[in-house]
Amino acid sequence: LLSRRERRLLRRLADRNRIKLYTFSDAPRLIATLRANREKPEAAEAKPEPTDTKKREVLAGVDDVPLQIPATGPATNLERALRRTVESLGGAPIAGVVVLTDGGINQGGSVDDIARYARERKLAVYPVGIGDPSEPRNVRVFDVLAPPNVFRQDPFSITARLSAKGLTGQTVPVMLRERAATGGGEGRVVDTRRVRIPPGGSPPPITFQRRQDRVGRFVYTVEVPEIEGETLLEDNRRQVTVRVIDARTRALIVASTPSWQYRFVTRLLERDETFDVSCWLQAADVNAVRDGNTIIDHLPALPEELFAYDVILLLDPDPRELDEEWCRLLDTFVTEHGGGLLYAAARAHTPALMRDRRLKPLISLLPITPDPEADLVLNEIGYYQLRPSPLLVPETAYGHPVMKMADDPPATRRIWRLLGDVYWHYPVLREKPAATVLLRHGNPRMQNAAGPHVLCAVQYVGAGRTGFLGFDGTWRWRRKDVRYFDRFWVQLTRYLAEGKLLGGSKRGMLLTEGDEYALGETVTVTARLFDRRYQPLRQERVPARVQVDHERSEFVLTPQRDQPGWYEGRFVPDRTGDYLISILVPDPTTNEAVEITREIHVRRPNIEILNPQMNRTGLTRLAQQSAGGEYLEVDQADQLAEKIPDLHEEVPIRSRPTSLWDRGWVLALLLGLLTLEWGVRKWCRLL
Repeated sequence: LLSRRERRLLRRLADRNRIKLYTFSDAPRLIATLRANREKPEAAEAKPEPTDTKKREVLAGVDDVPLQIPATGPATNLERALRRTVESLGGAPIAGVVVLTDGGINQGGSVDDIARYARERKLAVYPVGIGDPSEPRNVRVFDVLAPPNVFRQDPFSITARLSAKGLTGQTVPVMLRERAATGGGEGRVVDTRRVRIPPGGSPPPITFQRRQDRVGRFVYTVEVPEIEGETLLEDNRRQVTVRVIDARTRALIVASTPSWQYRFVTRLLERDETFDVSCWLQAADVNAVRDGNTIIDHLPALPEELFAYDVILLLDPDPRELDEEWCRLLDTFVTEHGGGLLYAAARAHTPALMRDRRLKPLISLLPITPDPEADLVLNEIGYYQLRPSPLLVPETAYGHPVMKMADDPPATRRIWRLLGDVYWHYPVLREKPAATVLLRHGNPRMQNAAGPHVLCAVQYVGAGRTGFLGFDGTWRWRRKDVRYFDRFWVQLTRYLAEGKLLGGSKRGMLLTEGDEYALGETVTVTARLFDRRYQPLRQERVPARVQVDHERSEFVLTPQRDQPGWYEGRFVPDRTGDYLISILVPDPTTNEAVEITREIHVRRPNIEILNPQMNRTGLTRLAQQSAGGEYLEVDQADQLAEKIPDLHEEVPIRSRPTSLWDRGWVLALLLGLLTLEWGVRKWCRLL
């Protein structure tokens, strides 16, 4: 527009006024000040005389300014551009403000805010609409969700969300591609769905079910093929990376007596190749043969012993053999090292344990608030129930990883209706605010002010997860189908252990403020690191490595003040892609090192392509609400010269300027003032 017909638009505007030419995205940038055609180049471009006290503005001719302007800004902030431009001009008169834009304001104030400011400053705004005002045909994959880490052969979901414009009533194919992160290419199509676009352009989320047999990092891409008439294709695909691991879950089971629940849970986890189980049965004789894959001869009580496990299952332990120090160690195991903890209540010892003040650190980790009148409630409802009561599954709990009894939701609901047997339970006051309730008591008598009694709940505590199972009759589910009992306990144990298994190595973890970053945005990496004794690592600096597209770079993590074991570092990504951040946790006492990794995704800011449609209505309102402006189409831009008034002023100088710097009396005045200052300082003893 500015370059066509030998820059005719700029020449006609320069017939009346000087022109300040700006580009803007999230902020304005001055390209040049063009002199009016009436100004002579020699006078306008003359160098400032030595007598000038201010730097004279350099003026350019219309033909001297390059107009190849790259569109690389991250956003469109017209309000900031207008305000900063007007403020930079001071009190200089402004004939008009010409804005070449599509009206896609996606940052800063709205059209009405900009018009209000223009009206207050008496600015006439002349928007020239650039672009197509008709609704574009476009489909966009704007979000893809998947678990960052999964176990091998475990099912997991990939959920994609779409938005579309100009495609109401049409059906579009949505493909899921899979490839190894270390390989190239687009990957193979593993699933395809057909989605109908409803009015409004927001179809329901699309969920793909996957199960991976191989170990490693895999990239899943959700893609919509090009639609006829679609011009914007960059947003038709989005990808997510999933790490598949095959680590064995180290579990410690502590129980008071060999109850039915203890026997079946122990045998189940011993047979499962993904678990490495150690058991401590408090009632066993000293010389008894212990259960488990890894035999232990004492209850682990040292940090290096306890912290080696991923999850601890307390099946109604005898509180007399537990002390406060061991419970504090449990607190550190969960909150700082990401370990999992389950407390399963039973009739023998739970009432006494909940009353024991020494074990408060353990009780405070649980996702429930104990009822101080639990013994009275038990006396009222009876310690033994002759008839079973149904289980009540909250509606929001059916989709929880612990509760999935089948691959499809309807089957899961049917199975839980079948498993409706609960006899004895330990009543609690309520769940904690951050807890997720998975099971409640279905008997109307088993309620309090907070609702039906909580039977099973989980929650995040610090870096780890904890669970509470308020009844001891899950072994009865085996009569219906042993698979239900097995699946529930495997899923519950794995879910609690995931905080440590998937959150990082046992020797530490890497944290970032998010998983996705815009290109050029600073990435802050925080690390919590431990030595081989699970004490906070003490080292002056920890090198970190960043890998993207087979290229590597390094940065350094430094210790955080007054936070032992915490390190922090920063880097700025210079390209888009999937970044793998890794550090080797050193140990000053040995030569071994453990690698800890975290992945982030860097993408170009796409705020500018979300709505490519020209906002004619908004630009028209901006012009009408400003101080005398007018909206013009591109083919009307030549009319700007006639619409913008001429504010040129000529100030005649009728006498010859007189220079003062070489006059004798000026020199005498300066010397007199300096002498006076010297005398005053001398008299006041300031010299």
